[in-house]
Amino acid sequence: MNKNIFHSLCCYVIQHKEKERSLTTSLDRASRLRQALKTLLDDYQRQIDALLPLRQLLKGSVYDLQTRCGKPSCHCASDQGPLHTSTVLSWSDQGKTHLRTLPTGQLSRFRQLAENYRRFRHARAALVKLNQRMLAHIDRLGKALRLPPPQAAARRRKK
Repeated sequence: MNKNIFHSLCCYVIQHKEKERSLTTSLDRASRLRQALKTLLDDYQRQIDALLPLRQLLKGSVYDLQTRCGKPSCHCASDQGPLHTSTVLSWSDQGKTHLRTLPTGQLSRFRQLAENYRRFRHARAALVKLNQRMLAHIDRLGKALRLPPPQAAARRRKK
């Protein structure tokens, strides 16, 4: 067999095997990416399920605030005297913090509404992160599935 033909044939076989190996590796990678996407989708659904039951939200935090009233004859005026305690809702609006004293009969309700808001915001943030991860996986999957462009057709020679 001619040495040049044998060399060309060997090169063709090697290139064909490399393309086949590359295709198998690419398909394995695509399969792993599909599995990862399914897992992310399950996580996404869990976050949605945590978010949907929340019916009412109250932005802010509920806590006990201890202050001095400022009256010189009050027990809180001395350094050793107990401070006045009131439960407040604190929230920010356009960069400004607001405080509102809450009625004692509804403290548990306001605490629950503020907790609902916190859970809602956490679930939303988790959904944003999951969405970004899903998009990155989808981009990688598209890259793994993409075929190279076909070889250029042989041109006919003009006679």
